Amino acid sequence: MTSPLNDIRILELGHALAGPFASVMLADFGADVIKIERPGVGDSLRAMGPQRGGKGIWWTVTGRNKRSVCIDLKSPEGLALVRDLVATSDVVVENFRPGVLDRLGLGYEALSAIKPDIIMLRVSGFGQTGPYSHRGGFGKIAEAFSGATHLTGAADAPPVHPGYSLGDATTGLMGAFGIMLALRHRDQTGQGQQIDLALYEPLLRMIEWQVPLHDVAGTSPMRNGPRFPFDGAFITDICRTKDGQAIVVSAATTESLTALRRLLVTAGTLGDEAAGETDVVAALRTWVASQTRESALETLHEARVVADGINTAADIGQNEHIAARDNLVTVLDGDHQVRMPGVVPRMTGSPGQINWAGADLGEHTDEVLGKVLDLSEDRIQELRGAGVVG
Repeated sequence: MTSPLNDIRILELGHALAGPFASVMLADFGADVIKIERPGVGDSLRAMGPQRGGKGIWWTVTGRNKRSVCIDLKSPEGLALVRDLVATSDVVVENFRPGVLDRLGLGYEALSAIKPDIIMLRVSGFGQTGPYSHRGGFGKIAEAFSGATHLTGAADAPPVHPGYSLGDATTGLMGAFGIMLALRHRDQTGQGQQIDLALYEPLLRMIEWQVPLHDVAGTSPMRNGPRFPFDGAFITDICRTKDGQAIVVSAATTESLTALRRLLVTAGTLGDEAAGETDVVAALRTWVASQTRESALETLHEARVVADGINTAADIGQNEHIAARDNLVTVLDGDHQVRMPGVVPRMTGSPGQINWAGADLGEHTDEVLGKVLDLSEDRIQELRGAGVVG
């Protein structure tokens, strides 16, 4: 089955997570992603987190399906090679601070002079324009600036960050979306364009109610622990079970909320189905605390209340539903195998696939320079000897 993006080439000049996350989403669906890395050093993500055999486990996922090419961007010959690769590409992805690539002669205007229909995704902390554009920014800064961190945590405690790369990942997803829009525009008009994406912007867009609520109601939403930041929308809560586990209950519709109230009245922890939200939450916690995780979920599901367990990595790895939907796949990584998240979304007519885990540093240098740029083996070795490529 033909992959939907197998005629698209992406030149990735990004590092760490936000830009590369956008690229890997498209690589999973057939895009040829050529990742440019610094010889002998590589993407900083390679060294982040636990290692196996000197290779970062995190890297095996974010680097999957990409070809690793080592080129020294500080070398004039290296920059020339990158410009030659631009001429063969459809998209360039970068996430340096504004001005870095422009000073190297690799800004959008320079690249569009090489290839007029080039699409360039530019991810930065605060965008290419505006009074903060010069500031550095990482995912956690973006989470805070967007308002997401303020809304996370207990009401009587300092805000907390999510325990994963929410800001980077959402920016990567929005970046991949932007690339697809730009490709569609190019198909219609023949024109390329620049996509200017700040790290905080996707989360600011996703929390779509915080500013209107402040403007209209005159109140600022406040973090509220496991419950929603403002009352009256629905009831959601995290409850401890008697076997030391935890479940989440989300009564987000009138039907589900009615079913929850009825269940709690029947169980004897709620005196009146018309009780207020605070009483319902207290009654829910009391009832769940008398149940095991398994018995609580079974009863809630039978009552048509939406609820589920809070899974650990071990739970995810053993879950029958996750297995049935192939949400985890096993990929060969050198002499080892590694389980990782599968391709999302599931497509019936043009499914994606994982062809290899994150490549070794410079694994595809010779292949790309030889087959894409038509350089001879002698010329490649000459460039390697001069430290231009690795």
